[in-house]
Amino acid sequence: MNGLLQPSLAFFKSLGWRGKLLATFGVIVSTDVIYELWLLLRDVVHRKKSQMRFCEVHFMNRRKIANPSPSSLALKFEHTNRLVSYIDRAEKSIYLSMYIFTIKEVCEAVIRAKNERSVTVRVVSCESMVYNEGSQLRNLIDADIIVRYKLNSENLMHHKFCLLDTDWWCANCLMAFHCAQYGEPANMQFSTFDKAVISDKPGLYRLFGSSCTRCDSSKRKLSTRQRSGSNPLPKGGILITGSSNWTMAALSLHWDNMILTSFPEMVNPFSVEFQRIWYEMNDILVSSQLPVPTYKKDDAK
Repeated sequence: MNGLLQPSLAFFKSLGWRGKLLATFGVIVSTDVIYELWLLLRDVVHRKKSQMRFCEVHFMNRRKIANPSPSSLALKFEHTNRLVSYIDRAEKSIYLSMYIFTIKEVCEAVIRAKNERSVTVRVVSCESMVYNEGSQLRNLIDADIIVRYKLNSENLMHHKFCLLDTDWWCANCLMAFHCAQYGEPANMQFSTFDKAVISDKPGLYRLFGSSCTRCDSSKRKLSTRQRSGSNPLPKGGILITGSSNWTMAALSLHWDNMILTSFPEMVNPFSVEFQRIWYEMNDILVSSQLPVPTYKKDDAK
């Protein structure tokens, strides 16, 4: 090191004041350039890591052992905080199908995504739970988020899943996937969507369009260019599912589970399922139908 440093110092001393000034300026600029290149490289590596395919399984009444031990509050909110952290990374879309949803922090993350990042949010819930006084659905509706359900349905909408930054499939792609999974139209007579593939194709086209990022390369390129966040989700989006409703008890105490994955073999069927529900559950929930939530009653006291 000294062998390299001595000639450099001798050369620097031999320069006039202008030379020393230029040399000092050059060192400063080159150091700044190297630092910026390092930051750029770090961000590229971070983005690539964040977009790697993954699958995680969590059990709601289990906690990671840490040293030092986290606070009791941190333990209680471990799974809620994980959920919020993924929602905060959504750049394009949030499609939520949830039986009951009462956690304020998760609701705030969904609304934040819509208001601050222009994320498209669609929510489906069950008629049996939309009138629950602890539900956060009213806050979503007040934030101009569309919540759909089925009025006077004989069956529960009992799903608990969320899709982040997944594609919104066009009618052609939906019907092709549906037929590949469940058979040709003549044999599909179980649900309203099955019948629509046969008798209401115009309705499917009106709701879902005739092309999407899956079948139209120009739309796919535009969608790729729009992903500009520093910590994007994996390409194709992610699925969050499991047995847990989005309630504090379900995410901290109950014998429940949560699966998070970006594998398309899991994501794609749930994407099609969400749009099938979106077609069949065509009643839109409005605030005037709902009771004042218990948390708003408490705030008014």
